[in-house]
Amino acid sequence: MPMRGLTLDGVETITFRDDLPDPRLEADTDAIVAVRRAGLCGSDLHPYLGRESVRFGVIPGHEVVGEVTEIGGVVSRFSVGRRVIVPFTTSCGECDPCRSGLSARCVRGDLFGYGDPEDPSKSALQGGQAELLRVPLAEGTLVAVPEGISDEAALLLSDNFPTGWHAARRAAVRPGRAVAVVGLGSVGLSAVAAAKTMGADPVLAVDPVEDRRNRAERLGARAAHPRDAESVADLMTEGGFVSVIEAAGALSAQGLAFRLLRPGGTLSTIAVQTADRFAFTPVDVYDRNATIRAGRAPVRSVLERLLPLVVAGRVKMPTDVIVTHPAVPIEQGPDTYRRFAAREPGLVKVSFSFS
Repeated sequence: MPMRGLTLDGVETITFRDDLPDPRLEADTDAIVAVRRAGLCGSDLHPYLGRESVRFGVIPGHEVVGEVTEIGGVVSRFSVGRRVIVPFTTSCGECDPCRSGLSARCVRGDLFGYGDPEDPSKSALQGGQAELLRVPLAEGTLVAVPEGISDEAALLLSDNFPTGWHAARRAAVRPGRAVAVVGLGSVGLSAVAAAKTMGADPVLAVDPVEDRRNRAERLGARAAHPRDAESVADLMTEGGFVSVIEAAGALSAQGLAFRLLRPGGTLSTIAVQTADRFAFTPVDVYDRNATIRAGRAPVRSVLERLLPLVVAGRVKMPTDVIVTHPAVPIEQGPDTYRRFAAREPGLVKVSFSFS
């Protein structure tokens, strides 16, 4: 039977379709997941706006919460009907990167919803913004959703919140340490929440959009427009921030993040990078004795430690602050993409639904 979903058919061209073919099991390690919620992520805008090349016609989306409907012959950890988080990359759980906590670089892994425009055999996975999703390497990829966690909170756990948490850990956030976060989309706001949970104080949150700054203040940060950030930093710190997180992906944000960093500090740039250079030079890094950390968050690995903290109540999910548009009907996908790309005030995080 055909299913409903979205396809990326060109630059700034998202199409709603109700005739997409259902995915089928292709290996005995696969599972099929009926999608309950699919997120719209800031990194979805890179191919949408033409900043990253993808195979047009692909179903986009890499943030999914759903229920298992079919399993391959060797899948035993998950049964039909189980509610699951689908991290944005698949992972085997057995290779050296997986065993060392770097599931996002699994040697057998793949990324949902992109597709290689030059080689159809690579990155060929359809994404999650449709009713059904095939998940390869299901046992090493899927994460069971504990009771008491809502679909919207579980959706944040598929990407944005563990990415923000990972960014804070990589920035060496500690209790009492001064932290700045540049870029307050869903990942940046997650990083603010993570830093506060880890005991950071003070926390400066930087974004040009007033609504996003207000949301960061609700999480306990002091907020500033980028044009004011350096003067505010002078009032908050002596010489800059020990830990800085860059979550915007623009060179201007990266440059500001570096300028906010004190000598000997750590900059964690967690945003997807599409430029061919950093906004600072090797000389800049040397002269500041800075530590620079970058790269894709290994969400599946991060969840192994983070999810028990959420279940125990030691980490509070900031769902009400971040998920601004829950359960948006998938039919509204094309218009929602346009509004999201235009940075409509008040629109931070969208979850699509299929009911």
